[in-house]
Amino acid sequence: MCKVLPIIHAISGCDTTSKLYGVGKVATLKKFIDSPTLKELGEVFLKESLVEDVKNAGEKVITFLYGGVPHEGLDILRYKKFANRVLTCKEVIQIHTLPPTTETAAYHSLRAYFQVQTWIGGEEIDPCDFGWLIVNGKLMPIKTKRQPAPQRLLSIIRCNCKTNCDTRRCTCRKHGLECNISCGECRGQSCMNSRHGDIDVEADELFSDSS
Repeated sequence: MCKVLPIIHAISGCDTTSKLYGVGKVATLKKFIDSPTLKELGEVFLKESLVEDVKNAGEKVITFLYGGVPHEGLDILRYKKFANRVLTCKEVIQIHTLPPTTETAAYHSLRAYFQVQTWIGGEEIDPCDFGWLIVNGKLMPIKTKRQPAPQRLLSIIRCNCKTNCDTRRCTCRKHGLECNISCGECRGQSCMNSRHGDIDVEADELFSDSS
């Protein structure tokens, strides 16, 4: 069991990987202890593995941690939880409280794999192949290479803030969305509600392949 502790720490959030909303380390540890399936999936993170194998194993692990079954996938689980909250919640549903999308989880899993390999002294791998992007000489996490919503929707939900988009007066923040390239002033690049805060990043750099 001790050998999977680095996986539990990395997948549930550490200094270099983001925390999964609503998924604590104690709960993650208990699920790994009780589930042979999770232990088996965790083995992928402890050996030299292909990128696709890491993505697939990571999605199944995260699906399990959010109470789903591995074969249904995160996108279906995310939709089910959203639909259930629509029926029961009277307030705006905060998107960050839902399970991550399949693509977002893929990059999270790659970063977790990279961190585990670093801890255990495994293979030397390029972080840019495992969920990171170099921006202005710094490693920044790739959250996704997809737009947060179809363009026709983004053209409706956008802000035109003259300030820093750091309050709920910002239409994007109010709806639980990051500012994006459709926003009138910040263009999703230069505010506190954008992907990289004050770091100046061209949109095509974020959404292009890092290879």
